[in-house]
Amino acid sequence: MLIYNLDIKFSFGELGINYKKGNLEIKKDITGGFDLEKNPPELDINLELPKIEKIDLKAPFSEIGLADMPTLSKQWFYENQYLTWQAVEKIVREGDELGAIEKGVSISDIAELNAFPEKDYNVDLIPDSPPEIFFKEGKINASLKEGFVKVKINPFPIDISYEYGEVKPYLQKPPYIKITAVKVGKNVDVKI
Repeated sequence: MLIYNLDIKFSFGELGINYKKGNLEIKKDITGGFDLEKNPPELDINLELPKIEKIDLKAPFSEIGLADMPTLSKQWFYENQYLTWQAVEKIVREGDELGAIEKGVSISDIAELNAFPEKDYNVDLIPDSPPEIFFKEGKINASLKEGFVKVKINPFPIDISYEYGEVKPYLQKPPYIKITAVKVGKNVDVKI
């Protein structure tokens, strides 16, 4: 009987991979992404300044003696009425002083006071009352026209391009197994 040994030679297979990266590119077009339309507001102002219609100088003129005749006649009437009441009051006072004998006032004392009366001088150069000024009020008319801003947006302001990646496996080295029968001897005696 022949005896054989088996000679086994083998090798693992090797895989190779070819790949291509994917690519993502984003393009933004901000300036072309929208349209802007604007109209500024407008303000129109119409100004009417106040105007002097009339200046009434009757009161200041009458105080410095330059009034019209009706005003002067009223003024003189009230001044004379006042002076008359002052004279009557003075005469009454002097009579009361002469009547009171116990006070010792004589006619010569009263005559002396009347001979040298005390005078009060008052000089006015400027009238006390200001003139009356009548004026027409001014007006401001303003009209506003509103402005606006219109924005139209491009629906696709961003452009996205994408390329898929590729993975291609291939057999770089195939696996193999080689089995060879090798004779070890020719005859073997078998004893039983």
